[in-house]
Amino acid sequence: MDGMLSGKSMLDLSRALRDALRGVFGEQVSGFRVLEHADGDRAWLAYRFVLYDFSPIVFTYDRGAFGFGEDHGNVVLPVLTSTESAPGLDDLTRLMTELDRRVRLRIPDKYLADRGVGTKD
Repeated sequence: MDGMLSGKSMLDLSRALRDALRGVFGEQVSGFRVLEHADGDRAWLAYRFVLYDFSPIVFTYDRGAFGFGEDHGNVVLPVLTSTESAPGLDDLTRLMTELDRRVRLRIPDKYLADRGVGTKD
C-alpha cells in the first residue's frame, strides 16, 4: 500500500481525496460518493465526483494501483492512472492539479469561460 495509506482504511482515503479535491477545485467539484470499498488484504475503493458540472469522474484504487476515469455509463474513459508518470497518492495536491489539467482538455473552452474558470493550459 502507498506510504500515505499505511494503516488507514479506504474510507480514510476517500476523506483525504474529498479534502484534496475541495482544496484544488473549490466549488467546481460536487457529488462526492463512495460507490464501494473494502479493507484488508484486498483494499479496494471506487469513488465518484463531478468536476465543473461537466465531467463525472470515477476514482478507483485496488491494492496500490489507482486511476481516474470519466464515467460515460457503461464505459469509463481513462484520464489519469498510477501507471503513468503522475504524482502518487502521497502528494494529493499535485495529483489533483494534474487531474485538473487533463480534465480541462476535455471540456470546451466556451463552457469553462462561461463558468468563470478560465481556459485550458
